[in-house]
Amino acid sequence: MAEKELAVCDECGSLFFKGSSQMMGLCPECAHVLYGYPNCPHRFLNGRCVNCYWDGSKSEYIKHLEED
Repeated sequence: MAEKELAVCDECGSLFFKGSSQMMGLCPECAHVLYGYPNCPHRFLNGRCVNCYWDGSKSEYIKHLEED
């Protein structure tokens, strides 16, 4: 199995699989919250999503948006 290339999300700092997000610099979760892109159907195993590799991190800005 080929290894998936990882990137670091510019917003939350989590690693994520590059091909899992429609935005180059954002994980699927942040791209969804900030810009309305489709989110990953997260399924966590050992602290990471097996689909996109996001670790559940949220920036203070995202946390603030989700409070409203």
